[in-house]
Amino acid sequence: MTSGDPSPDPAPLRARRWSPAGSTPPPSNRWIFRLIGIPALAIAGVLIYRGVQDRFFLPECDSSRAKTTLAGVLKDLKSEPLRYEPIKTVSSSKERVVCYAALPLPDGSSLDVDYTFFWQGSVADMKYSIARRPADNSTLEAPRH
Repeated sequence: MTSGDPSPDPAPLRARRWSPAGSTPPPSNRWIFRLIGIPALAIAGVLIYRGVQDRFFLPECDSSRAKTTLAGVLKDLKSEPLRYEPIKTVSSSKERVVCYAALPLPDGSSLDVDYTFFWQGSVADMKYSIARRPADNSTLEAPRH
């Protein structure tokens, strides 16, 4: 070999991280994010849908939303019934839902409630009429002549 010829350098060895034999790689954080993230996204989706549903759909007569609204009205009128059923749907469309309920009161009388959900602009509104029906006294005596 001549001194003028540069000899080629051997190829460098690639460096690898040393790990002890038999050890497993640390678990990735991806599965933790999936375990927590997917249920969190599902819950958020349901909450968003319920909020959007109130903006686009009128409540059904026997839905919890309608019963809560009716309970608030009757509480303001100081006429709280024993229960909020049976509630009947008289008619239903996208623009109007008409409902009827005969609600028993603690004194034996009942409230006949006609109420309607309708759109007032982009907000659902409610109008109602309430009549009090006295208790049925089937033990009334026959009039004497």
